[in-house]
Amino acid sequence: MDTRSSRFSDTLRRSVRLQQTGYYTGQTPAICYKEILHKSPHRKIGHRNGMNQTTASVTENVQHNQDDGETGVIWTASMKVSSFSVKNVSCFFLMVLVSIGFTHMQFELLKLQQEVQPLRQQLDFLGSFFPLADTMANYALESQGAGILEHLSSQTYWPHRNSAVLWDRICYWQYSSETQRRVIQGHSALKPGHCWCFSGARGHLLISLSHSVCVTHVTLGHITRSQSPDRYITSAPRTFSIYGMNSTNEEGTCLGTLVYNQDGASFQTFELSSQSKCIIRFVKLQIESNWGNTNNTCLYSFRVHGKLHV
Repeated sequence: MDTRSSRFSDTLRRSVRLQQTGYYTGQTPAICYKEILHKSPHRKIGHRNGMNQTTASVTENVQHNQDDGETGVIWTASMKVSSFSVKNVSCFFLMVLVSIGFTHMQFELLKLQQEVQPLRQQLDFLGSFFPLADTMANYALESQGAGILEHLSSQTYWPHRNSAVLWDRICYWQYSSETQRRVIQGHSALKPGHCWCFSGARGHLLISLSHSVCVTHVTLGHITRSQSPDRYITSAPRTFSIYGMNSTNEEGTCLGTLVYNQDGASFQTFELSSQSKCIIRFVKLQIESNWGNTNNTCLYSFRVHGKLHV
């Protein structure tokens, strides 16, 4: 029996851990069991813990990303507002720059106009000495054969005329003929009073040209304001018409209605319309109005330019 007991006790296997803790005593029943060695689960637990930690971190990251998403929406909205504000500021500064540039351009334009004005006055002054008409052939020039048809023209202004006195009639005839001829004598330098005057604001002068020509331009001359003693030239022609004809019995063809500028150059050349460029032998200068003088109108110079008919 003892042998069996010793054998049995030898076959008993006790847990080393329980032995170390003092579990086995004389009264403690001996438990027979067979230990089966297993791999330590710590690594699996650690792996599981790692997975849990990973899952937790993923969850945390998801939550963090969700939070970041909300923050991102707010950040995106703020960026949009900021971008909109930048655009507004940029547009404002662009408009300011454009306004400054436009104002500067207007200032420079005004400055250029002020600089050009004296040059224009100088050109007008030089033009009075060297008019364009002097560079063109004049077919209404007395020295070249042109003449005034006095009996078909308006009467000369004679304020103290007395037709009952023979001497007065002779003086009037001589004065009228002399003054009418001044208009077609082609003087480049005009002198105050050296002109032909007719009564009222309407009148005409009929001229026989030196050649049959196709009229392209006419030039009307009068003294300037600066040449007038009182600085007024109300007796200067204002609106006038040009008629062309080949016979004195014709009514004539209107070649154009023009306006003389009292503030312009002394000699003003006008181009006639191309539709009226026909061959003519006689020209009638019809004055329609003047610049305010009700007593008389003065003509200083009249020239006819064109192409000679061959």
